[in-house]
Amino acid sequence: MSGVRTRTDNIRRQRSKMFVSWITNSAHLNTLKAKHSVSRKTLIQWMRPYWKYIPTPRIPKRNVSILVVDATSVVKRECVALITLDVHTSMPVSWSFSSRESYTSWKLLFAQLAKHGINPSFIVCDGQRGMLKAIHEVWPDAVIQRCMIHIVRQAKLWLTQNPQTPAGQELLILVRSLLDVQTPTQRDAWIQSYEETLLRHEEFLKERSWNDDHTRWWYTHRKLRAVRSLLSNSIPDVFTFIDRPQVPRTSNHVEGGINSRLKDLYRIHRGLSAWKKIVLTSWYLTIRQRRTTTRKPTRKVT
Repeated sequence: MSGVRTRTDNIRRQRSKMFVSWITNSAHLNTLKAKHSVSRKTLIQWMRPYWKYIPTPRIPKRNVSILVVDATSVVKRECVALITLDVHTSMPVSWSFSSRESYTSWKLLFAQLAKHGINPSFIVCDGQRGMLKAIHEVWPDAVIQRCMIHIVRQAKLWLTQNPQTPAGQELLILVRSLLDVQTPTQRDAWIQSYEETLLRHEEFLKERSWNDDHTRWWYTHRKLRAVRSLLSNSIPDVFTFIDRPQVPRTSNHVEGGINSRLKDLYRIHRGLSAWKKIVLTSWYLTIRQRRTTTRKPTRKVT
């Protein structure tokens, strides 16, 4: 009996390994079918039990000094993955799933990290409002670095590539030059230029439009005002990296290192249900977390 039980355990272990390798890589089912000399239907039957299980993150038993925080869409308008990552190892620290980014969902994840002794000195993030509120409550002493790429990308989206007003054109020049800021002198010069631009177009940005019967009004240049709010709210936290060069100025560790790969996997395994996408995401992050890395911390990451 023990021999049969051992053989069954080995088969189960091999199939589990095959399943995880398949969903976290680009191998096609036809490749597995040929390798194992079975039909596609048999492969699907083998894998069915493993779609029911989601591995849980193994939060490290050490502090993480610089934490990168970001979210990625798993199922559009249905599910997002909230991901935290250690800058020095590029290893996921923990993650969770939610219907959307919110103060509540972020605070639950951060509180879990804090409970396990994770108390970062610096946090790199995109500055989503609920996220920032949760950070300030769970880690009030953490210093924020707003991701420059997120700011530039969103500002360009609102301004377009060809603004039609002088205010829009000047703001676009400032947005484009933001990524060139590397020193305290450049930072001070950029802030001064930004403040001068706002002062120069102050009245223009206050212009209002009215409906036909003059009973309701709105700001005429709402997208320009949105860019102004984005930049003004970001300034206190967007230049942290200048005085603390060990802190990356973008969340590319997650954006490029994890999110882009997940999107590739969703495309490769297109047609998966929402639940199966969550399973795929969990296993990919688990594999990344378990992977031993010898990468040394870099002084500056952009």
